[in-house]
This record gives sequence, C-alpha cells and structure tokens, in this order.
Amino acid sequence: FQCYCATLAFSQAENNEEPNKFKFGFNLGSNYSNLIHRAYDKIDASIQNNTEISNGIEISFGLIMDYSISENFTISPKTEMSLCNSNITHMNNNSNEKHEIFPKSLNLITHFVYKIKDNKMEPYFLFGPNVKVPIYEKNKSTEEFNNSTDFAIDLGVGLEKTIKGVIFAPELRYSFGLLNINQ
Repeated sequence: FQCYCATLAFSQAENNEEPNKFKFGFNLGSNYSNLIHRAYDKIDASIQNNTEISNGIEISFGLIMDYSISENFTISPKTEMSLCNSNITHMNNNSNEKHEIFPKSLNLITHFVYKIKDNKMEPYFLFGPNVKVPIYEKNKSTEEFNNSTDFAIDLGVGLEKTIKGVIFAPELRYSFGLLNINQ
C-alpha cells in the first residue's frame, strides 16, 4: 500500500487564436509514501515484529500531455521520474539490513480529468491508472532486495490557472498501490 500525493505541477501551452486540443509541458512535485506491512499468517507476524518501516518525502518530475476531448473533459498522460526516500529495516541479532523501496522509479500515468470551467480558475478532478516501474542500478550482490512493478489507481483534485500562456496547476493526488511491491 502506498500513498502518493503530488503537491505541485507545472505545464506550458501555446496561446493560439484557435483552441489547441494538445498541450505539452512538464511537472514538478513532492510526494509522501505510506508503506505498511500486513501480516497474513504467523510467519508474517514474526517478520513484522522485527521490521521497521521508514516513510519519506519523494521528489518527482516529468512530462505532461493534455488532450481535450471536450470543453470539460481531458485525457492527460504523464511520464514522471521519482526519487524516493522510503525504506524497510530488518533487525537481526547481529546486524540490521536496510532495504530501499523504489529509490528511483519511472511512473507511467494516464489521468482522466474533469474540469469545472470558470473565467479565473478551473478546479478539476482526476482519476486513472498509474504504473510504477523501478529503475535499477547494478546489483551489488545477489542477495540485494528488489522491487517489482506496481499498479495503482490515482484520485485527485486540482486548480488550474493560465497566466500569459503558462498553465499553473497545483494538485493533490492519492495513489492506491494494488500489488505487492517486494520480491
């Protein structure tokens, strides 16, 4: 289970006479992971007692494309690179083993966005799938802890304001991971 909350996003668009269905830009945000361990049996419960989870702040940045289906409905695919600071520490008798959870990942996201049109600001609601793919560096050993790809559903709200052709759109997003992310 992972909590993902983007707090800031930027995008750019060209200001043409005729409304453009496509908008391209970039985003920048911070996230907080909320990792939890669920015990399913006695073995899992004993592992949970010897495990400490440390959740941390994550930075993400990426590319955005918006495609307007109608005046109020947009499809917004995004590709984000995330740098995370969450880890799990397994406490043994002689030593502690620290394993990072998604230290670097590539997020492939498609949000379906419903905008409430207003002259000054446009509040919006979003939902859609999010695939989080871990990016690995070379393994230091064969016993190194690895993450597997996670699939999540995102829900969120935001507020969009266009100033001189640049769109500023802060949003809050909750991402519910559906898969077991460790091997």
